[in-house]
Amino acid sequence: DSIMKRILPVFLLILNSTALSAQTFPVDTLFKNGKLQERINLVFLSDGYKADEMTKYITDVNALLNNLFSQVPFTHYKNYFNAFAVKVPSNESGARHPQTSSDSDCLPVPQRTVVDNYFGSTFDSFNIHRLLVPNNSVAIANVLANSFPLYDQVFVLVNSPYYGGSGGPNATSSTHTSAHEVSIHEIGHSFAGLADEYWAGASYAAEKPNLTQQSSPTLVKWANWVGTSGVGVYPHNEAPTWYRPHQNCKMRILNVPFCSVCNETFIERIHTLVNPLVSYTPATLSMELGDQPIVLSLSLIKPEPNTMSVTWKRNETTFDTNKESVSLSPASFTTNVTKIKAIVTDNTALSRSATHSVNHVYVVEWTITTDNPSDPITSVEVRSAKSEYRIQVYPNPTNLDFSFSYLLPKSSKVSVTVSDLSGRKVRSLVSQRQEAGEHIYQYKANDVFKSVGEFIVTFSFDDIIISRKVIHQN
Repeated sequence: DSIMKRILPVFLLILNSTALSAQTFPVDTLFKNGKLQERINLVFLSDGYKADEMTKYITDVNALLNNLFSQVPFTHYKNYFNAFAVKVPSNESGARHPQTSSDSDCLPVPQRTVVDNYFGSTFDSFNIHRLLVPNNSVAIANVLANSFPLYDQVFVLVNSPYYGGSGGPNATSSTHTSAHEVSIHEIGHSFAGLADEYWAGASYAAEKPNLTQQSSPTLVKWANWVGTSGVGVYPHNEAPTWYRPHQNCKMRILNVPFCSVCNETFIERIHTLVNPLVSYTPATLSMELGDQPIVLSLSLIKPEPNTMSVTWKRNETTFDTNKESVSLSPASFTTNVTKIKAIVTDNTALSRSATHSVNHVYVVEWTITTDNPSDPITSVEVRSAKSEYRIQVYPNPTNLDFSFSYLLPKSSKVSVTVSDLSGRKVRSLVSQRQEAGEHIYQYKANDVFKSVGEFIVTFSFDDIIISRKVIHQN
């Protein structure tokens, strides 16, 4: 789904002829933990900062990042992220204050109906003064397409001292003294698809990871957490048929932690965008065995503290654990064909998802062929396959169209099924043996999911099982 987000600006670029001459703005690297294709790229855009205020902008962004990555779950998964700031100057400082809203929680403020900022950020959106929204989405798309197309999550930081922010595709906040907490709350909407845990109004009510109309503690989507860390099934006073999981979560109140349900949702989202198994060696190898061992190794992106486990199997029998490399002696190969698997699992306690055991498992398989196992000096061939199979599910969330693809490294028996969160099968999409290569499928979303909500798409490739959570929206 991060790939679809990256395609979107290019699509808008085609639609908007003015983008053909769009300017490329300078980009500061705030921190970089790995290649852009292997990490979640947080990209900040400045609005209401004049050209001579860019130093302030970078200072503001770094302060926000320091706060973000000091809090759970981000403090544990910082290695999974890169962060960049696109320096987009505005002609004037600040944001618009039309004062068209009836609420007065943020007043008095200057009544400036027009501020010449680049992305059109304005308070009073939808008649709520604190709802600060960058209205020029085409400008955002064009800047991203020209200056940093490989983004995963966008922040628009607005140079205004007044309280405000918004979620949506782009997390947005001002530079108010509570801006850091507002931004982290808003990334809950933009990045993880979370609902507010205060009552935002009937128009915002929908089934979300932390909002539901299911009242049963044993059937609710966060049932695995009920009874621990303050998680329960709490009705909204303003709408008692809707329930939240916690009474004191950052999605309800600033300056408190995310609840366990929200933390789990972040973890699931992080794992859909980053494969912690970055690389492995050898990919292929031909040699004379003799007395020389074969060394197999992995390169992993590890949380802090490290919750990754590694299980090494020889012909499905475990022979070592929790090592990033193993050395196999000639005596290990007693048959003509030996299969070695490295199974990497994120055992974080922050997730109790029903699909945890398949969503967070990554596999490499080496096939080692010897001409004559009884001969100490014999020809050996090593072949490998990264069994994550390059699965892509997009867009996610989805409403009109739904597509998925995978790359088979070898001929495999393939099954792709859709289930609801209770495990009930909704539809079988693929069931056949397929040859190596890329396989792409496109559907109408309503034909696949039948209703709105959260679903699990399970991919089976021989004995490898991989799942992805998909949200189907109206």
